[in-house]
Amino acid sequence: MDSTGAVELDTAGQITRENHSTVADARRAVMDTAKTLAEQTSQDMQLHIEDPAGSRTFLVGADGTSRQESVSPAPATVEPPAPVEPARSESVPAVESVESVVSAPVEPVSAAELEPVEPASGETVPVAAAAEEEQAPAAPATAAAPAPNPFLGGRPSTARPAEPAAAEPAAAGSRRESLPSFVDRPEADAPAQRGWRGALNQLGLSLAPSAAELSQRQDEAAVSAHWAGPRTIAVLNPKGGAGKTPTVICLAAVFARLSGGGVLAWDNNNSLGSLGWRTFDAGHASTVVDLLGCTEHFMTSDARVGDLSEYVHHQPADRYDVLRSDDRSGDQERHMVTGDEVDRLHAVAAKYYRAIVMDSGNTERGANWQAMIGHADQVVIPVKSVDDAAEGASRVLAALHAGDTHAQELARNAVVVVLCCEPGHQKTKAKELAEEFAPYARAVATIPYDRALVEGRVRFSAMTPATRRAWLRAGAAVREGL
Repeated sequence: MDSTGAVELDTAGQITRENHSTVADARRAVMDTAKTLAEQTSQDMQLHIEDPAGSRTFLVGADGTSRQESVSPAPATVEPPAPVEPARSESVPAVESVESVVSAPVEPVSAAELEPVEPASGETVPVAAAAEEEQAPAAPATAAAPAPNPFLGGRPSTARPAEPAAAEPAAAGSRRESLPSFVDRPEADAPAQRGWRGALNQLGLSLAPSAAELSQRQDEAAVSAHWAGPRTIAVLNPKGGAGKTPTVICLAAVFARLSGGGVLAWDNNNSLGSLGWRTFDAGHASTVVDLLGCTEHFMTSDARVGDLSEYVHHQPADRYDVLRSDDRSGDQERHMVTGDEVDRLHAVAAKYYRAIVMDSGNTERGANWQAMIGHADQVVIPVKSVDDAAEGASRVLAALHAGDTHAQELARNAVVVVLCCEPGHQKTKAKELAEEFAPYARAVATIPYDRALVEGRVRFSAMTPATRRAWLRAGAAVREGL
């Protein structure tokens, strides 16, 4: 598509042309066409868009979801350099003829002139030393300390570094090593277990699963897969009421239910955070303040994982733990968590949990927010289907893009979650926001309206099947970036 909104659409070799008022309208029309085709064929489709902003590739699912797989900015126009005439040296005299040079007599050199020159008295020629210096091995390079992160107020990032490129595969070994295994074989897809196919299979048939069920199985496999080391997911939006708390709860539940526990939902909020209100308590009132007094103990070899139960609140049905923020109110002074305290708490959390899902709170200039960004491996930006929440998400995404290398990588790898706050928003406002954020994030997931998310304690099992499926898709998108 060009800057006027004109589109040339190639669908399996069939070319159609359309005109739209703006490039944004053209993008939306193309995405709608791709989703319609995917739904009609019950197959995921790959959509490649080229426009004045560059080229992007999306995977459009048969269930109506879409996620960005790659992006390439438009190439910059480079002016060719002006030709430069080589400078002529003034010190080289011109040669009148080749013969005059070739026929010039060569003066003979006597043997005396070839004798080595003795050094003057008191001078030495360090030939041996120079040879030793040439043969001496170079000193091993010392790894440089992590550079301060200007986006984090000068703090170094503690997130895992980028993984090195994969090494070349080793050469084939013995004949026995090259033979296939007779026990490690990929299993065929199990028969359908959902929908009308699953119902008929209960009667003795063996129908294959639908494309939608296969897609769900792939997302479940992605979320349940384990990784090496802990990972930190930061859920960001400086706007209060933008959907951070339900996003933290649902992502923690998805990972804990499918990957076997070891998940902590942490309310990193210096204002009155609501994560503790919307989850169940464990029979005590401990908060982050209580755990701060014991961080040194939990880093020792004498500490036990079971002792953490006094400081976190386990969610029995959804299998994750909650670390509450300081919820004291009234005349009691609330503790303001510092950046150093976030570091101490994160060290404990990373020792005992595989996945840490952090609620950012609303103070983006606070030291606790900045420390959280430094520990983050993945950011998730929730957006309720209203303009002020979208503005907050846009601002924090822009701030990450303008930050240092770590912040920019978080922005490129970001997942945006659009939550419908009204029943009719999924096909209108939420769809519009998802399309607007798609070029600026790695993936966008849309969550349908569900009363179980609106008020009260959030339980994953209380949501509708469509909502649980949408959160699973969001969890799989997050897992791709860990």
